[in-house]
Amino acid sequence: MTLHLSKMSGKLTGIPAYNTNTTSNEFCIRQKDTDTICGECYSHRMLATYRKSCIPAFERNSVAFAEWIDWADLPFINAAFVRLNGHGELINETHFVNIIRLARKNPHTTFALWTKRASITRKFTKPYNGKNLTLRRGVPNNLILVFSNPRINKVIGVPRGFHKVFNNVSKGSTEPQNCTGKKCIECLFCYRKDSGINVIVEQTK
Repeated sequence: MTLHLSKMSGKLTGIPAYNTNTTSNEFCIRQKDTDTICGECYSHRMLATYRKSCIPAFERNSVAFAEWIDWADLPFINAAFVRLNGHGELINETHFVNIIRLARKNPHTTFALWTKRASITRKFTKPYNGKNLTLRRGVPNNLILVFSNPRINKVIGVPRGFHKVFNNVSKGSTEPQNCTGKKCIECLFCYRKDSGINVIVEQTK
């Protein structure tokens, strides 16, 4: 079993990602036809058209992450930052446990996970004094949890159990935005706990 680390393009150029298959993820399929940000999912559009060739590798990752991965099979990574699920979403609790273990095996790398599935991640985290994220079941300090707010034009603060929140607003919104097209590797708001920016706002694509 070999996890496929993708070389990303566009604003994610320079930050590799472990992606999973959006088109086979039951959560993603359920959300695709809703009025949430999932209804405008770039991953579904890309994998249905000019990124079809990525599906087999992403599906192999989905199958691997959804089941227990032996420690010896978790890779060593030569990267400062890694995005988790640039495509896809948490499949189940085991998927998240494997991510935790991957981060533990690579303490030199900062991992950033975007997820809407707080019901999974909150089994492993709890707030401390209303400010700091304390670790209950081994979530390492080099794993940043970013809540992907499903509601468009409803900017929220960082929810319980997360380090950051990513919000989307429609074109023409007067809401101040701080994710405006700069390459992630040049910004790192989402990839550094000490960036000073924990509420990120971007215009929908």
